[in-house]
Amino acid sequence: MLAVPHTVDVAGCAVGALDRAAWAAHLARCVAAGPGHHHVSLNAAKWRAMQRAAPLRRAVRAAPSVAAAGAGIRAAARWLGRPLPGRATGCDLAHDLLARAADAGWPVALLGAAPDVVDAVAARWRGVGVDVAYARCGYFAPDEERGVARAIAEAAPALLLVATGTPRAELFVARWAPVLQVPLAMGVGGAFDVMAGRTPRAPDGVGAAGLEWAWRLAHAPRARFRRAVLGSAGFAAAIARGDRLPP
Repeated sequence: MLAVPHTVDVAGCAVGALDRAAWAAHLARCVAAGPGHHHVSLNAAKWRAMQRAAPLRRAVRAAPSVAAAGAGIRAAARWLGRPLPGRATGCDLAHDLLARAADAGWPVALLGAAPDVVDAVAARWRGVGVDVAYARCGYFAPDEERGVARAIAEAAPALLLVATGTPRAELFVARWAPVLQVPLAMGVGGAFDVMAGRTPRAPDGVGAAGLEWAWRLAHAPRARFRRAVLGSAGFAAAIARGDRLPP
């Protein structure tokens, strides 16, 4: 596992001070370094979930690298006087690393989303030369996790992308890392739905301006209101009060 060159403390969580390109390069080096690197993409909703859930806090804090995935985390870092150079969402890094996988010959495992979605993502990347060694939907019971982890280990991927959502993705990787033995494993949120064309992605300029939340809210107001508005307001209030994650 390779350490991130520089991190900043964002309300009790160490976040890597890298931009998207630097994250992609760092994580590619982690693939080459061998098994055991867990990468986490942090946004305001995940920070709030970490406040409430000790298992998630432990999983994220044990991960060798955490990136700022949301505008809220970057805004909090600025408020705290520790600005970050950029953001790197799980979706962005999944695209970047899969593109590298085609050139580097990395076997890849895809875990999560609905069956038709993960099948479409696997077909898309196989079409450009990626060796998708394993692909499985996210519908499995807790007592099936060991079998899923063993099947992934047998496929021997260099890169595991997990699209089962928070906290399930982080807990799965943390719990089964000794079995998985994957050089790089990371949760990617809803990236598979975006790659399969099921969910539209905000234009680059919107994301760069930190307004992806507003774009998503406009396109799915009922589904996004609680997280985009109430959740973000709760996070902002917590940072303004000086709240930190519990030990």
